[in-house]
Amino acid sequence: MSTSAHFKLSDFPHKVLDPIATLTVPPTYATIKHAQRQLMTNAAAIPTLNGGGAHGHMALTLTALAYADISDVPFVIPVAPPANPPPGATQPQITENNRVHQRDADIYNLYVAVNNALRQQLLDAIPRIYVRALAHPMFEFSNVTCLDLLSHLWTKYGTIKPAELQKNFQSMFTPWNTTEPIESVFLQLDEAIAFSVDGNDPISEAAAVRAGYEVIAHSGLLLLDCKEWRKLPLASHTLANFQQHFSLADDDRRLTATTGSLGYANVLAATPSLTPATVSDTLSLPFSALSVSQTSVSSPDMTYCWTHGTSKNRRHTSATCKNKAPGHRDDATATNTLGGSTKIWTAPKPPK
Repeated sequence: MSTSAHFKLSDFPHKVLDPIATLTVPPTYATIKHAQRQLMTNAAAIPTLNGGGAHGHMALTLTALAYADISDVPFVIPVAPPANPPPGATQPQITENNRVHQRDADIYNLYVAVNNALRQQLLDAIPRIYVRALAHPMFEFSNVTCLDLLSHLWTKYGTIKPAELQKNFQSMFTPWNTTEPIESVFLQLDEAIAFSVDGNDPISEAAAVRAGYEVIAHSGLLLLDCKEWRKLPLASHTLANFQQHFSLADDDRRLTATTGSLGYANVLAATPSLTPATVSDTLSLPFSALSVSQTSVSSPDMTYCWTHGTSKNRRHTSATCKNKAPGHRDDATATNTLGGSTKIWTAPKPPK
């Protein structure tokens, strides 16, 4: 549907916003922020020279103070021009007055159209019960802007609660899906830090580095690189150094896993065993899976996985494994490992 001669809803990168809330689950800081980002992206996609011209109509989703953080040129809210252009004494004056009037009308109409579309997207993403305080008895939300709705949601539901801060802290310990690049570990650390800052309870860089190290160490894929990291002076355990160290390590690991005739499991088997005494150093480890040994797997309570070794998870076998290393063998068993891992694996447990 076209809402203006210069704007179509299909111009929005996000055609539909992700749900902000349901009737049983109210809005949260995280869902409001996600909606804000989507709306900002949509608004920025509709160009205008107003506000410096670099951010489109993003001012429709930001306060004037917030917009000033991204632009040195204020965004001036367009005013509707008169219904008719002013008269002119000569034909050139009439032509110029008509041109200016049409330009001002186009700018204003586009501004209104984009605001209306953004407002409707937001209303479609949230039950009316959470924004009914802004509705007019007769006109409902027709005189309410997108920014009005966002400001209301932030004020009433945007406070980060202690339980959310704790959940956010634990999110740093989400196990690494090793089919994805190691940057996914770095991303979850960065996002947790940003969330904690917004909640006025910042996670320290040292705590984030420790969490990231435990996630990587628990994967069992970069044991030698973990050992090298532990040997570095604590003063060098910065987040930037951590990401650089393990990014290079994972690049090498992936290269090794895809070259050589022995296969990835034999590379792991050739890695020195990691004992609890080796990994304890100065860290307080929430994971219980960092011990590697050659313990027999004959216990009936244990199962075997070519990639991860033995575990007490009866649903985790070579055939059912969801995070298989390159060269994984589905037919490997405890009695015939086919060159697979010899370590004992347990699920990670983040701190409470």
